[in-house]
Amino acid sequence: MNMETIVKEKGKRTSVPILPPISGDGRGKGGWGGGMPPGRSHYSLPIHPAKFGLWLFIAASVMLFAAFTSAYIVRSSAGDWLQFGMPSVMWYGTGALILSSVAVHFALKSIKAGKIDLFKKAMLLTVALGGVFIAGQFLGWAQLRASGLYLDTNASSAFFYMLTVTHIVHLIGGIIALSLVTTKGLLGRYNENNCLGVELCATYWHFLDVLWVYLFIFIIIT
Repeated sequence: MNMETIVKEKGKRTSVPILPPISGDGRGKGGWGGGMPPGRSHYSLPIHPAKFGLWLFIAASVMLFAAFTSAYIVRSSAGDWLQFGMPSVMWYGTGALILSSVAVHFALKSIKAGKIDLFKKAMLLTVALGGVFIAGQFLGWAQLRASGLYLDTNASSAFFYMLTVTHIVHLIGGIIALSLVTTKGLLGRYNENNCLGVELCATYWHFLDVLWVYLFIFIIIT
């Protein structure tokens, strides 16, 4: 039942409704009057902002490499395209990268299970295998140069260097992130309730792994 007060205005009686008092801490039944706290936005991301930013970066990288491989396909249709095989050492590097992805997955599962020692060992192994892959890429480029294939030798060699170098730049960034996370892990900064950094690093590393496998197969079959 609405409460009313009577107000006299120039001899007239006017009914003015009085709102019921706000109960509790002033936020009403729905909390802050069913709205939002002062100074707070009513919208929030469905995922952690750091994860959202990472996925945006991954999406941008996917578009970049999609553009590169599309241009590769178009250019390879020209009659002067030079065919050459993947350097043998890069096969071993690819195997090391796949194993590193398995290792970082194991590290993430270990930290979430509270197995700190296993987490540390798995992260160290991931960094080591990532280093093996990087070394394999440089040795592969050296093999190409030894066989007379340079950046300006042919459009095919130019595209090969462009794809592999762009990927290795992304991967070096991943190695830096892995190293930072591993260092923090060795210092005891992570546990089963605080492992966002590990999860972000693992997600990015898996992306780099999948991206390289895609590029590796793409180069072989085209």
